[in-house]
Amino acid sequence: MSGSKRLLTVCILGMILLIAAGCSRKPADTVETVQTLPAVKGSVRKVITFVGNVTSGQSSSLTWGTDGVIETVNVRIGDSVSEGQILATLAEDSLSSAVLNAEIPLINAQENLDEVLASETPKAQAYKEMKDREAALVKAEKHQESLKYPHALAGDIMYWADQVEIYRKYYEDAQELLDGAIGWKNSPDETYYNLYETFRKNQLTALNNYAEVYNNYLYYSGKATQNDFDQAAADIDVAKSEYEKALKNFMTYYSEYPRTKDVAAAELTLKNAQDTYNRRNIVADINGVVTSIRAREGDYVTQGTAAFQLDNKVRLYVPMDVPEIDVVNIQDGMQALVVLDADTDKVYDGVVTTISASGEESGNRVTFGTVVEILAPDDSVKIGMTAEVDLVLEKSENALLVPANAVFSDNGNTYVAIRSDGESNDVPVKVGIVTETVAEITGGFLKEGDEVIVPSIDSSILKDMGLNGSRETIEEEGLLIGGGPALNREGFSGMPQVPGNDQAVN
Repeated sequence: MSGSKRLLTVCILGMILLIAAGCSRKPADTVETVQTLPAVKGSVRKVITFVGNVTSGQSSSLTWGTDGVIETVNVRIGDSVSEGQILATLAEDSLSSAVLNAEIPLINAQENLDEVLASETPKAQAYKEMKDREAALVKAEKHQESLKYPHALAGDIMYWADQVEIYRKYYEDAQELLDGAIGWKNSPDETYYNLYETFRKNQLTALNNYAEVYNNYLYYSGKATQNDFDQAAADIDVAKSEYEKALKNFMTYYSEYPRTKDVAAAELTLKNAQDTYNRRNIVADINGVVTSIRAREGDYVTQGTAAFQLDNKVRLYVPMDVPEIDVVNIQDGMQALVVLDADTDKVYDGVVTTISASGEESGNRVTFGTVVEILAPDDSVKIGMTAEVDLVLEKSENALLVPANAVFSDNGNTYVAIRSDGESNDVPVKVGIVTETVAEITGGFLKEGDEVIVPSIDSSILKDMGLNGSRETIEEEGLLIGGGPALNREGFSGMPQVPGNDQAVN
């Protein structure tokens, strides 16, 4: 006989003695009974629970962009708004001149963007600039090449050589006359002084003519100076750089048109003009719901004053701080069950969407930011509500379930006690998922419907086993036998240890 059965016999004998001792105070046919619940098929989940507050997927806090008096407020709390919708407006007579005059720059900026998107003019201008720079480069290269060769026929070169000799003689003669009259430079006699000045001017004219004729001879004979060659090379470098820049600019019109940079510049100008103009209004910058209003008609406000809070409630989330000991068990896409403190009877499906890659340390505690999205939220879910989130680590559908406190161990084996034909029998079992209330039976000789002896029963056990209803209802349906004390069996506890099974009960 097993130790368990021996203990059962001792207990029964003890109860018989108690009955005999108290026969004078209660009927002789009274029999002590035990509590049982049937083994049932159902779902079981092993979860870890966290708490967070509901947030929206996208939020926006809108503030006034200038000073003024609120003229109109166009929305109320709970209204749905679209991006670009005007929510409130300041009175024009309370606005600064900069805001009042912003309409003209806004119109001009819009027209400029339209022109960038539609006009071919910039492309044509870029083509002309490229061709002009190309022509300038060709001209500079031809000039450099021409410095290597004579620029005239032999007869013409001889003509300019003769001219050089003639004008050199003119210059020498003029210089000789000036040298002879040098003594008259400071003469008090006006006649001699004027004659000296005439010789000096003639010498200067002769020198200039001689230099011009000599330069012509050098050019036509092709005898360019090193300075000429250096200058020609520098001119080519400049012309080449200008041409390449113009060509690159022109080619951008073939990769995309209109060009992204042109559109971006025009859009930025338009945005700046729009921002200035919109200072008179509060404009929704997202699609969402008005969740807060701090604007009343007639109020005077200053720049930066809070006006509205918008939240996009299409997608709602619950951020949580998960300790490092638990985050290793969590994965993206993991199922979650969300219950609001405001309505604990309703369960919303959720899914883990974000797990932070780095933890945040506070004191000796390290947590990882984790976000659960609430799937298919309804109007009952409000921004800021407190939510309890169960992350499902394991689950089993159509599992054979018994109360967790009905499982006990004896000599390294795991059992449940069942009631059959008025007798108690220990049935060996193997245990899978175990929660605080129920245990999954994955093997052994227990069958669905077997009456399992339970030391204590509460509403959470009944709920998690799918036996919803009051204790009285359960009794009426014949699922619960008696109401006396449970058998005093060693091993009954809320979360028993069951070594030697498929999965240890934690």
